[in-house]
Amino acid sequence: MATTGSKFRTKFVLVAGVGLVIGLTLAALASLQGIRVLGGDASEEIRKGLERASREYLTDHIEDTAQRVEFLRGRARAELGVLAAVTQALIDQPAALAPLTAAAAAAGPLRDALVYNPRGDWSQTAADEPSAVAVWGYLHAPADPSKPGLRDIKPEVRAAVEQTALLDLLLPALLQYGAEKQAMYFIGPEGAEYLRIAPYADAAGHADQLYPGHNNSPFWSFYFPGIVDGWRRWLADPARTRDPAAQVTGTAPYTDAGGSGAIMTLFQPLWDASRARFAGAVGVDVTLGQLIRYVQDLQLAGSGFAFLAQENGNVFAVNDDGKDILGLQQVSGSSGSGVDIFQQFLNQSRDPAIRALALPSGDAVDYRDPVAIGGRDYVVVLKRLEPFNAWSGSADIVPERWTLGFVVPAAEIYASLLKAQDTIAASSRGILTSQIVITLVALAVVMLGIFLVSRRMTGALVDLAAGAGKIAQKDYDVRVDVRSDDEFGALGRAFNQMAAEIRAYTHNLESLVEQRTAELQRASREIMALNERLKQENVRLGAELDVARRLQLMVLPQERELAELDGLDVAGYMRPADEVGGDYYDVLRDAGGVKIGIGDVTGHGLESGVLMLMIQTAVRTLQAAEERDAERFLNIVNKVLYQNIQRVGLDRTATLVLLDYSQGVLRLTGQHEEAVVVRSGGSIERIDTVDLGMPVGLEVDIAAFIARTELRLSPGDVVVLYTDGITEAEDIHGEQYGIDRLCEVVRRVHERPATEIKQAIIDDVMRFIGAQKVFDDITTVVIKRR
Repeated sequence: MATTGSKFRTKFVLVAGVGLVIGLTLAALASLQGIRVLGGDASEEIRKGLERASREYLTDHIEDTAQRVEFLRGRARAELGVLAAVTQALIDQPAALAPLTAAAAAAGPLRDALVYNPRGDWSQTAADEPSAVAVWGYLHAPADPSKPGLRDIKPEVRAAVEQTALLDLLLPALLQYGAEKQAMYFIGPEGAEYLRIAPYADAAGHADQLYPGHNNSPFWSFYFPGIVDGWRRWLADPARTRDPAAQVTGTAPYTDAGGSGAIMTLFQPLWDASRARFAGAVGVDVTLGQLIRYVQDLQLAGSGFAFLAQENGNVFAVNDDGKDILGLQQVSGSSGSGVDIFQQFLNQSRDPAIRALALPSGDAVDYRDPVAIGGRDYVVVLKRLEPFNAWSGSADIVPERWTLGFVVPAAEIYASLLKAQDTIAASSRGILTSQIVITLVALAVVMLGIFLVSRRMTGALVDLAAGAGKIAQKDYDVRVDVRSDDEFGALGRAFNQMAAEIRAYTHNLESLVEQRTAELQRASREIMALNERLKQENVRLGAELDVARRLQLMVLPQERELAELDGLDVAGYMRPADEVGGDYYDVLRDAGGVKIGIGDVTGHGLESGVLMLMIQTAVRTLQAAEERDAERFLNIVNKVLYQNIQRVGLDRTATLVLLDYSQGVLRLTGQHEEAVVVRSGGSIERIDTVDLGMPVGLEVDIAAFIARTELRLSPGDVVVLYTDGITEAEDIHGEQYGIDRLCEVVRRVHERPATEIKQAIIDDVMRFIGAQKVFDDITTVVIKRR
């Protein structure tokens, strides 16, 4: 007996110990492998998602920024066009306007009192006049010996000066408003190149200091050599001469000698009435500070930056950090005339990758990922701007296209991926270490316990083994001694009871087997029937909910429908709190304009979702029937919903507001949450709809309660509609989101497209909710006039 117990103890210890070691080892390896696979899959999904999101964001962002740059650049061109149109009218109709120009030249505020400067050999008006007129020395008549120290202006030059005296009214006004400008001026044709410039400046004196020798050379050939010849070549192209805007010519950006920073000059040539001879030009010195600051201040990820470059690769707008990263080296250059141009070319960068960086040749956004710059990977996004005529420093006037560039460190775009990978690696190492320690400790503890317990349990097991042997020999009278009250004692008592039951069962085994078999079969059939019914019921309910959810999502307006709306940029979002929601919104287009609806059925779930579909169907039906009366439209929708609610016996109502948009006017009918309006300038209005109706489905006829209000939208104005699932959303502390937070978010991003405004609202609400459960359906519609 002792030998049998010893063998059992040894086997028990070996089997239990080896099994434990193998089990713990396999569990550790499986856990580690699972974490590695999961980490790899997660990293790849994060990488793909970040790559798609960053590409889409940077592409959209550079498109929007390019439009902003074009807007800033285009304002000065438009103002120059106004000056050119007025001046061209003075040139085209000299006889008809002679009395007016003569009166203006003689009027006190507009009379040009030119004073000769014998030291500089030029004539110029006094500082108290609206603009400065400078007449260079070569435009004066020969000196009169009888008038030492004085020279008269040539008669034809004086007549030309008097012809443009009216510009003293226009130049200061145009200079004061619109784009940031340093100066606006008129320069006469060859042979009469006098200068009329606003604001007043000592133009001739400054020219003597900064550009020695200018007074002995014709203005155009000294400052802008070849530009007039380039304009004359356009006379062979009637299409260009018929379109003054197509003749606007710009210089390269250059540093203003007067200390105003980077500027560029835009000219528009003028022609005689026959359009065969050059008659001078109007010009504007555009301050590029606002444009450059806008580019320099762009925030891209953590340390990304933007830049603007000419077609030849000269970067004239970039912040200091961007300049260092691009390795730009600024040198002073000259165009070969009186205009100094600063130069910092990409192909002269200290970094070989930037020297090899080719600017795009097409109109599409050029996305490059990665580009190795200074030992780091960057994402470089390039976008060409619209072309304009550019003076190249000679007779060639060529199309010039600036390039807008974004440079963003790849590590900042994929920072979350790298952090996730590091976290996964650290977790894997920690889990492996923990598994090894747990395995060793568990093995030691279990082995000690097995050894101690096996000694105690061996005796009882030997008795049980002997008793089992006797039962195998059909000795059902066997009994074992019970020597303890623990599990082995319970096992001994159970063995004795089992032996007694076996002895009793052997006498009526057949009847007992039949009885038990019948009972088991009946129970089995009942369980199977119950399971089948439950399965069918679950399938039915799941199918109904899925169909309702699909129907609800299918009837929402599609992106292509929203993209086809004339004059409006609309984006919508709906998230049900359950499988099926009770919120409603729709955007419908017809010949008369656009109808937009938003509503909220009380409660949520399947019943609310069905009522939402009823509202959507009624609205679309009346829209298709071309019902134009907004009050009648809403009352009919209410009657349809009321009758259906009464038929099915539901206790539900809904708020509903319908908006009709046409030609800049938005008309609101029906009672719902407030409408938030953010004007293009950033001011906020809140439109209360309480007095415009009452909940639909509550009474059969609500015509007496329906009213209408109108709202005029200007380009850039934003209207935000929402359900109370947004304003009454709660965080983990029970605080509600509220209308004020919504207004602030919309005000902050109102200049963006409707899709980005909508996403900013949803992101802010979800951040506010955090880990809290979403209790109500969340719906919003953003409307922005293009």
